[in-house]
Amino acid sequence: MKETHRGARTEALPVLAPADPPCERCRALCCRYYALEIDPPEDEDDFEDLRWYLLHRRSWIWVDDGEWYLQVDEECRYLGDDGRCGIYQQRPRICREYGVDPTDEPRCDYFVDVEKHDLEFREPEEMAAYARRFLARREAERRRRSAAAKKGWQRRRAARQKRDRRSS
Repeated sequence: MKETHRGARTEALPVLAPADPPCERCRALCCRYYALEIDPPEDEDDFEDLRWYLLHRRSWIWVDDGEWYLQVDEECRYLGDDGRCGIYQQRPRICREYGVDPTDEPRCDYFVDVEKHDLEFREPEEMAAYARRFLARREAERRRRSAAAKKGWQRRRAARQKRDRRSS
């Protein structure tokens, strides 16, 4: 057994050449969850909304390259006990096109062994702790910029006053 990048445990799969279609040999990994891109949080309200997602079972949030995703680990209702699609001929476009070319993104889960995300949040407390750190850094940066702006304004004012004294 091995753990896939989505957290599901499965037995080791044979390695295929990139041109081989993996569906015949796969355990329907992509049919056992869905992930939606979400807006990155910017303030306390945004973090509170993300915390709400994490209050639901089988949901978690991950971040890669600054892009945030909500993942729900829930099987497709048409996934059969044999791991095959019950509506294969009428499956949605997203299913038909997902990861067919292993050089494209998103890659078929079959071709990905273990993927490390930049950030992962599985518990509301993890998100709350991250939010505190993020918002504290943001506030410190705001204060730093405000102080720098005030200093710049004071320098410009002093230069103007000096210029005005010389010209009078």
